[in-house]
Amino acid sequence: MFVRYYSPAPPLRPYVRHYMVVHIRATGGQPLPAPKPQPPGPVQSLYFYPRDAMRTTHYGQGRDIGVGRSILVGPQVSRVDLHFAPDHLVVRVACQPGGLHRLLGVPVRELYDFALDSRAVLGPALDEVADRLAETTDYQQMVTVVEAYLLHAARRLAAPTRPLDQLLPQLLSGWVARPVEQLAHEVCLSPRQFERQFVERVGMGPKLYARVARFDQAFRLKEACPALDWLAVALHCGYYDYRHLVRDFREFAGATPPQLLAAEAAHNYLVGKA
Repeated sequence: MFVRYYSPAPPLRPYVRHYMVVHIRATGGQPLPAPKPQPPGPVQSLYFYPRDAMRTTHYGQGRDIGVGRSILVGPQVSRVDLHFAPDHLVVRVACQPGGLHRLLGVPVRELYDFALDSRAVLGPALDEVADRLAETTDYQQMVTVVEAYLLHAARRLAAPTRPLDQLLPQLLSGWVARPVEQLAHEVCLSPRQFERQFVERVGMGPKLYARVARFDQAFRLKEACPALDWLAVALHCGYYDYRHLVRDFREFAGATPPQLLAAEAAHNYLVGKA
């Protein structure tokens, strides 16, 4: 198994948080029997799958969905289970909040709880990127290919930076208790203007985004610090109590916190054996 994160070039840092390359080859050429649970999070992304095709189970839509060579993932509020193919290779561009819209002009509002074939939005240039990724086995070169496309896109499409764009990356954690009126004042907008520009960039309203960001923070904190009990996690992330946290887990992940962690552990165990 290969997993590595790469930092973007300086001109892309206002738009891109990181690149991620994951490559898993299953023993015996069979798909992994346990899917990877992918609960919603605040990061929107551009994905490439240069090798075997993957499929997903979308809890919100209640169906299995095939995944193309490249997809755009917008603002999500539903869990998705990822069913890895025998030769699973993914190159992910994880965007800053609002970065997908600002860098590539993606209409994120239309991708609410939805993933779309990238070519339908960004055109046939994505085919060339996907072809070049399929031709190389060098992971660094894969990142270089994707970044060259993004740098070219930034020169053509990137929107001017506004005060809200500088604020958005700060809102990934620790802002649940800050009123919208205060945030709007910080970027010299009325509450109505703030909400409109927020939805344009992020694809959902600020209050829902805050809930998704807090839920994601809680799940990642427990993963990173398994010795913490769930009540401590809940209070650290701004929940009133454990039941408050469970409500969000049931809504966004379709499971209790221990159930979601167990599904993640089952997948990771099989990946470790692959």
